Amino acid sequence: MKHKAVSAGLTADDVASIWRIPKGTVYRYAHMHHWRRYKQIGRVYYHPDDVTTTLDEVHPG
Repeated sequence: MKHKAVSAGLTADDVASIWRIPKGTVYRYAHMHHWRRYKQIGRVYYHPDDVTTTLDEVHPG
């Protein structure tokens, strides 16, 4: 069986690690800000534009 490679998207672990925030906060932001997401092979990936838009406002670097 062939699987399409994931070319874009961030997991909750990715987001938590990059922005140094708890995973629970990632899930809360995803819900509150209606991040686009998709599942691939049992993992949920969030759209990078949605993630960065929210976190750049909430956690400016």
